[in-house]
Amino acid sequence: MALSRASVEQSKSLEEFYGELKSSTDSFSAAIGGGMLELLPLLKDACSGRDVWALTSLMRLWLLPADDLSAPWLVSVMAMPGVGFQVMYRMSDTESPWPDALVQGTAVDEADACRMVRIAMERCRGWTSL
Repeated sequence: MALSRASVEQSKSLEEFYGELKSSTDSFSAAIGGGMLELLPLLKDACSGRDVWALTSLMRLWLLPADDLSAPWLVSVMAMPGVGFQVMYRMSDTESPWPDALVQGTAVDEADACRMVRIAMERCRGWTSL
């Protein structure tokens, strides 16, 4: 059980994807790539004990409970240069006041982002609790 790149995006590892972004000539994109590279090792530890599949889109990391393109993303995280990390999750059907309601917050550093991702994974109810 671990954080793995979804099979539809196997051409590059997560580290390669964010490494290329870090090498961008655009300073904002490069900062996002650098922040995500710093987050990934801690995030992999935070996801241990669960099967978590990752997609990347628009610099954001989308976490899914299955290696299935039709599975809904449940948790998202993205480095926000100068701010920290934006963490977002889809509320569970039993908690949601309307379909597809989202909760969003800002983490100040990598450890805080991982803590928030763990909470998001529990509250969205897409993964079994440890």
